[in-house]
Amino acid sequence: MNKIICIVGPTASGKTGLAIELAKKYNAEIISADSMQIYKELDIGTAKVTKEEAQGIPHHMIDICNVEDRFSVADFKKMCYDKIEEIFARNKNVIIAGGTGLYVNAVVYNMNFNDEDLDEEYRKKLEEIAKAQGKEVLYNMLLEIDPDTAKTIHMNNVKRVIRAIEMAKKTNLLKSEHMKNEEERIKKEKGKYEFIVFCIEQEREYLYNRINLRVDLMLKDGILDEAKKIYDMKLPKDNTCMQAIGYKEFFPYFEKKSSLEECVENLKKETRHYAKRQMTWFNNKLDVIKLDGSKSKDALVDEILKQVNN
Repeated sequence: MNKIICIVGPTASGKTGLAIELAKKYNAEIISADSMQIYKELDIGTAKVTKEEAQGIPHHMIDICNVEDRFSVADFKKMCYDKIEEIFARNKNVIIAGGTGLYVNAVVYNMNFNDEDLDEEYRKKLEEIAKAQGKEVLYNMLLEIDPDTAKTIHMNNVKRVIRAIEMAKKTNLLKSEHMKNEEERIKKEKGKYEFIVFCIEQEREYLYNRINLRVDLMLKDGILDEAKKIYDMKLPKDNTCMQAIGYKEFFPYFEKKSSLEECVENLKKETRHYAKRQMTWFNNKLDVIKLDGSKSKDALVDEILKQVNN
């Protein structure tokens, strides 16, 4: 059975650098599991790996969509499995690295997403509620119906909130229950691959300082221009890029409702909150081997290879 290494962890924890060092020693190519790095032209706000940083290691599932495109978890799962087969066919190993927990779960647990038969009229009704009464009203509906799922979805992610409410109505099965059933199903089945998932853990204060520094560097590198590009496109409010942390925080500045300094501080705060949600997901939803992020990359690579080769 082919082994696949997964490197997960919160934003700014060092996943990209570790995956690249590991790939050099493991004869591997990297598949990105990041729901924002799939979009073309969004480089700074998504912390996309640069050519220099990649050091010649091929990275996949990056720059595969336009910002107007809709791209689902099911799309990611299918494309990721195709890439895995391509990479193995080249006699290379596979590393999946990223912080989007649902993407990682979908691949590791071969999860099914049965939302193709949902009620279009009901979806429109929910969209109207969000538009007329606000996304908080819609989110409170989900909190009442399925509090466990609501904890894993940000209120601003209207598309996912709607999908979870739809599933409960159409299938009489809460999304959280569906996910648990899927996890139990996978545990009983033998998969084609053996996934070994490593999670980088950092001291909270250290991680938050890294996040703050990263935001400052993004500002110097031109994240404001990227955010303005998204803002000027006037995309639908439920568009993924409109909801993404790193861009929407600057919209009040463009609308002259907040100062740039206020928006930057808000971005740092929202990113820290996101990192906390990521850690909760990885600890509760994935069977992970924890890595001490304070160790050197070389030490972590040796630790990973020792585990994989056992």
